[in-house]
Amino acid sequence: MSFTLTPAHIASLLDPVKEGNFTPFMDAIDPDVHWILASETKDASRGTGVHNKATWATELMGPLSARLESQKMSISSVEVRVIGNKAIIEAFGAGTQKNGKPYSNRFAWFLTFSSETGKIVKINEYLDTAMVQEILQTNPL
Repeated sequence: MSFTLTPAHIASLLDPVKEGNFTPFMDAIDPDVHWILASETKDASRGTGVHNKATWATELMGPLSARLESQKMSISSVEVRVIGNKAIIEAFGAGTQKNGKPYSNRFAWFLTFSSETGKIVKINEYLDTAMVQEILQTNPL
């Protein structure tokens, strides 16, 4: 069976994220995804490096969300482009840090979907890693 990527499919994954519900998006990611966050060089202080789904959750998202009020952020798509089995997404993330400062970050995601399974098998993610570092350093657990 062949999977065809459409803008409607991307919307079904990202619309719930606006309300802080990441489940549909995370369910669409293959566990063995090749997820490059900003750089292939691993730097835990900024969250950069190559991840799979589990390491992204434990090494980046877990520590980051633990430093946000209610462990929550929302992400809104600014622009989405679908080209074959790839989606290019510009998005904006918002929330409140535990220290009271706003969390405000822009993202660019380049997602590659498997034509067989429809799962996301590759992610190149670009964001303000200096902001990630600041949040991790200025919001103690």
